[in-house]
Amino acid sequence: MSAAKLVAGLAVMIALLPGLVWAAAEDRRLEGPLPDNTPVISIDQPRGTVLDALSALAKQAGWSLVVTAPESATGRPLAIQVSQRPAADVLEMVLDAGALRASVAGGVLRVRSDAGTVESRDSWRERRREWRGRRGNERVVFGQSLNIGADETIGKAVAIGGSVTVAGHVRRDAVAIGGSVTLLPGARVEGDAVAVGGTVSVDPAATLDGDNVSLGGTIPSMVGSSMRWAAGGMRPMFGFASRLTRAVLLYGLALLVAVAFPGVLAHVKAYLVDRPGLSALGGLALVLGFAPLCVLLAVTIIGIPLIPVAVLLLVALLLFGFTVFAGWLGERIPVLQEKTPVKTVALGGAALALVGMIPWLGTAVLVVVAAIAAGATLLSRFGRTAAITV
Repeated sequence: MSAAKLVAGLAVMIALLPGLVWAAAEDRRLEGPLPDNTPVISIDQPRGTVLDALSALAKQAGWSLVVTAPESATGRPLAIQVSQRPAADVLEMVLDAGALRASVAGGVLRVRSDAGTVESRDSWRERRREWRGRRGNERVVFGQSLNIGADETIGKAVAIGGSVTVAGHVRRDAVAIGGSVTLLPGARVEGDAVAVGGTVSVDPAATLDGDNVSLGGTIPSMVGSSMRWAAGGMRPMFGFASRLTRAVLLYGLALLVAVAFPGVLAHVKAYLVDRPGLSALGGLALVLGFAPLCVLLAVTIIGIPLIPVAVLLLVALLLFGFTVFAGWLGERIPVLQEKTPVKTVALGGAALALVGMIPWLGTAVLVVVAAIAAGATLLSRFGRTAAITV
């Protein structure tokens, strides 16, 4: 090697030496020296966390421990087995496992997060897992009951048109719309237990950290029964006696609506005739959007009291839509000489009631025609928007 190359190599090494020294110093997670009387450390931890290892180390060294790092770092799993090793070496290993930094002063081991380094992908994934663990996986069902097993931990439990039974752990709220909430022995709900149209039952061996909210009474109970029927309890309505009762009830209510709102019926009927396609789309959106709306309201305690209101509004729209369609159908039956709103609704309602007596098919027909006319009712703002005739 020539003298010129040797000199150039030495110059490069001298130039890089401060950076290498700085990098080595930065690599050390323990800031500053340890006290001279620090004993050697032995840790036998086949299962545990970074915080467990720090606690064992501080206890053997006779230090107090102060940790300001997040749980995502100190709660990382750590298996460590060392015997008669210098405390500085063991501490470096533990700090590196949790991406932490520490210093010892005045007999206090202070541990903090390594804010000076960029978070690695694994650390980001663990933090996301921790966030999801805290928030939990929200479980929402519609038209059925929800059971949380004893070995399950979820974020939130919501049943619309059913009940909630908890034997495990719910990190936030347990909500039943149209059903009851039951906490079995050993269950824990960190949030509130809310039942609309049902009751909340908490076993003495269960834990409820939040409030016990039960909205009973006549109206919530009726709403709860209606939601159970609409969401999945329609089978009893297919009996002959039930179909007959439903037909008579719908017929009577339609006549009352026709007597009370003849002008509104005429305007909505004109909108339905003028815009049948748009009315059908509005009815489809109304029926299909109701369940997601209830889910959105149920995931927040503030929105839960609005669910009975939404149910009553849907029932009112469908009833009004049934009346509108009955009037439209009555006008097209060539029987009446004088076609007044009440007479047309009476004739068309009787025809629809007879159709509704058909098992299975009758119920589907009533729902479809009521939804289409309810779409016209909603889009016309109860007849305030005039129909456009061509």
